[in-house]
Amino acid sequence: MITNNTILVVDDEIGIRELLSEILRDEGYRVALAENAEQARIWRNQTRPDLVLLDIWMPDTDGITLLKEWASNGLLTMPVIMMSGHGTIDTAIEATRIGAFGYLEKPIP
Repeated sequence: MITNNTILVVDDEIGIRELLSEILRDEGYRVALAENAEQARIWRNQTRPDLVLLDIWMPDTDGITLLKEWASNGLLTMPVIMMSGHGTIDTAIEATRIGAFGYLEKPIP
């Protein structure tokens, strides 16, 4: 399957970014990679992704804060799936209240 859909993967762990990128490209998706919130902001504005996979725990700005920023500025125009290896039910609920489409627990098989 080849598609023109672009998925933005935002994670500070290079291994997670590379794994998801490989899987998604094998499925025919275009993939943009960001290692922090600043890069995610740039990619979101440049590529207008069809989906964002967003890590919750990142060193500069966490994913929840970035999700809130996008929501409050009218930039949450694409589904966002939050990812975390250290998340809690409360974090997942908060993310969905803000506007996240879903939540994935890492490590991702």
